[in-house]
Amino acid sequence: MSTDRYKPGILEQWGRRVLISLRTLTKEQKSEGEKGFSKVSKRLLFWGSFWSFWIGFFPSVLFVYLSVYLPPISYESFSKVSYEGLFWFVSLLTIVTVIEFYLLFRLGFYLSYQMAKAADVELADEPELITPIPGMMARLVLEIPDPRIRLYGIDPYKHLNERALFFRTLLYKSKVFLSNIFAKLMLKVILGRTSLRFLIEYISGPITGIWDAVTTYMILFELRKRIITRKLADSILLQIKAKNRNPKLIESVLRTVALSIVYTKTFHPNFEYLLFGLLGLLPKRANLQNLDDWEHFVLSLQGLTTEEKKWPVSIFAICASFDGKLNAEELNAFEGLSDHSPTWILERVRFLSATIQKGELTESFLWMEKILPKEGKT
Repeated sequence: MSTDRYKPGILEQWGRRVLISLRTLTKEQKSEGEKGFSKVSKRLLFWGSFWSFWIGFFPSVLFVYLSVYLPPISYESFSKVSYEGLFWFVSLLTIVTVIEFYLLFRLGFYLSYQMAKAADVELADEPELITPIPGMMARLVLEIPDPRIRLYGIDPYKHLNERALFFRTLLYKSKVFLSNIFAKLMLKVILGRTSLRFLIEYISGPITGIWDAVTTYMILFELRKRIITRKLADSILLQIKAKNRNPKLIESVLRTVALSIVYTKTFHPNFEYLLFGLLGLLPKRANLQNLDDWEHFVLSLQGLTTEEKKWPVSIFAICASFDGKLNAEELNAFEGLSDHSPTWILERVRFLSATIQKGELTESFLWMEKILPKEGKT
């Protein structure tokens, strides 16, 4: 599949441009290195939540203040409100919400860029990828889900109910904007012009602020995991490229990445990065079939030596930790690989997952190296 089949939307394109402009305008500063990444990321998580709270708080208070000049809207009189009054109410609500989200997005882009810089991750264009680093960051900040793509027959949704996927996507896209507007509207309708109207200022402001703070924290938390796993994926590719590997070994590793995509039920950008990197090492990739099929993966192991088998098994283990947790399908897969994997591997995967969750970049590298095969050793 060509990367031309996926076209980022207007919002994602805007986000990419903002991030690239930050790269251009921001002065070069010395990075604190891998050891300092954890400290920097925690600081960014704190300040991101702090400023997001106030970005949510003040527009809500502004809305309350300005709504005093609008026709009263209450539960009892809602049916009697004129279209003009409703128009001005919705217009004010929309303007205030757009301002709030614009500021949140700009803050998110800036903090995302700072986090990437702290890990020495370049905001390269990467035209060979569907999701370059700026695209991955923009989608997270704007809360755009990973695109529904199928590459080389790999179907991330083969084990996912289509109806459940539809509702999950709908909820993902609408939860922040609609819930924000709905909360303000309900408070306005319920309290109206009663003696409790002043409570809106004290209720909607903190509630919106807390909501925005939590959302920003979750976005940056997920970004930190993806930055760490991009660094791990890059290291894996470098180690595979370092020696003239057996094409059958590379194909088997490729199948482990495809299975990981299916088990996580999304085309994680770092799986995509590994996928294209490995495909570039295969001279006859046009003939590849059933990449995401478990039986074909097991068959691919049979053509490898005992030492070579360690690579696809260990990389499957590392990929299982990319989202910071192990699901039931991945645990079942480890049971199926028990004849080819050491007894300690699952324990080390759990340690790796925990370090990724904590944002410990250096420790994540150490645990990855403990999982990967030791070259030249039996």
